[in-house]
Amino acid sequence: MDATQIEPLRAALIARRDEVQGELDRMSLEMRALGADEDNEGGVGNHLADDGSNVMEQERILAVGGDLQDILNQTNEALGRMDDGSFGTCLRCGKPIGRERLEAFPYVRHCIECQTLLEREQALRSGR
Repeated sequence: MDATQIEPLRAALIARRDEVQGELDRMSLEMRALGADEDNEGGVGNHLADDGSNVMEQERILAVGGDLQDILNQTNEALGRMDDGSFGTCLRCGKPIGRERLEAFPYVRHCIECQTLLEREQALRSGR
């Protein structure tokens, strides 16, 4: 993949990285607003239902935040592969990753064939 093809993908990755980081920052503020940092659930004057709602919201934020952190890590790894020249090459088989796949998901590490195999292996290990 040449530089003229990579640069729009780099710009998309940087925009996505900034967007995801903004979401993570917003979620961190939400967690603080819910009192997670001060560990004040169950404090005097709190209603039991409010505490339960806060805990459920904190759990939701943590789950979504974990997914966003994974995307951020994948995005940063893809930018690193662009810098070292390995972007667009499957990390498993070494073959080029399809251009359409990279345009849709510029942070992917594997070609569609290897990704399918990896997902099947993971499903077998998890007993699905």
